[in-house]
Amino acid sequence: MGAWWAGRRAGVVGGVVAAAMACAPAVAVPSASAVTPGPEMASATPAASDRKSPSFSDRDVARMLGKGADDVSFSVRDRGTGETYTYNGGFRNTTASIVKVLVLTTIVRERREDGRGLSSKQRALAERMIRYSDNDATTSLFSQAGGRAAVQRTADDLGMTRTKVKGAWGTTTTSAADQRLLMDKLVDGTPHLEKRDRAYILQLMGRVTPEQRWGVGSVPKGTRVAVKNGWLPLEPRGWRINSIGSVKGDGRDYTLAILSYDNGSMESGVERARKVSEYVWRTLGSSADVASEGATPSGRRPTPFWIRRGAALPPHPIV
Repeated sequence: MGAWWAGRRAGVVGGVVAAAMACAPAVAVPSASAVTPGPEMASATPAASDRKSPSFSDRDVARMLGKGADDVSFSVRDRGTGETYTYNGGFRNTTASIVKVLVLTTIVRERREDGRGLSSKQRALAERMIRYSDNDATTSLFSQAGGRAAVQRTADDLGMTRTKVKGAWGTTTTSAADQRLLMDKLVDGTPHLEKRDRAYILQLMGRVTPEQRWGVGSVPKGTRVAVKNGWLPLEPRGWRINSIGSVKGDGRDYTLAILSYDNGSMESGVERARKVSEYVWRTLGSSADVASEGATPSGRRPTPFWIRRGAALPPHPIV
C-alpha cells in the first residue's frame, strides 16, 4: 500500500529500513495525559473559542484507551463552536504517510506562486500519493516541490511549530495539534492557499481508496470524510499509526488528528485509531452509539483488509 520506497526488491527494502531506523529521530515519551492548546494558541490568555471543550474529559479518554493511553495523542476542533481539545499534547511521532498532505500542500502552493497550477503529470502523481498512498509518487512530488526546505517553509508558514521535515520524508516528526491545524487551514482557509487549491486537496482526501479509510474515517456511512492515514514500523517505538482528516455529517463538523506509537501490530494500531475516532464522534453528537463504516448489523467489526482471505499484508514498511 504505497510504501516509502514502493516497488523495490526485498534486499533493497531491508537496507533502506536499516537506514531509516538509523536516521529516525528519537521520539520523546509523553508525560501523563494532559489537555494542552495547539501550537497556534500562543497567547497567555486564550480566546474563549480556544479553551478546552467541556465535552471532553481526560479521564474518559484514558479509560477508553486503557493500557498504553500515554502512547496516543489526538487533537480535535469542533468547527461549530470553535472549541479545541488536545489529549497528550506533548506527544511527538514520526509522520509516515500523513506527511503526504503537507507535501501536496507545498507543491500546490509553490506552483501557484509561480503563476501555474499542477501539470497533468503532477495531478496524476498527486492522485496516486493521496488516494493510494503511493510512495514513489510522493518522492517525485517532494523533490519537485523543492524538497525538505520547501515543505518545512510551508509547515512554518501555517504555524506548525512542532513539525520538523526530514529529507527522508516518511521520518518527519510532528504533533497531533500541528496536524489538526493543517486540516483547519485546508478546511477553513489560509492566505497561503487559494480556495480552489484547498478544495482540490480535500477532494483527493475524500476519495481515498476504501481500504485506507480507517482512523478518522471510522464514522457511519453517509458522512462526508476527508482522510489520510500513515503506518510505519520503526524502532524503538514499534508501529506508528496516524490518521488526519475532517468529518461532516449528522450534526457534526470537525477536524481531527490521531497519532500513536508502541502498537504491537498494524492491526492493533488501527483499532486504537478507530476507538479515538468513534469517541470523538460520540462526544460531539447526541447519539449514544456509533457503528463504523462497514460494521456488521451485530456490531462486530469487519475483518481488516490486510488479513482478509486472499489479501496480502502491506508489502513495505513505510507508508
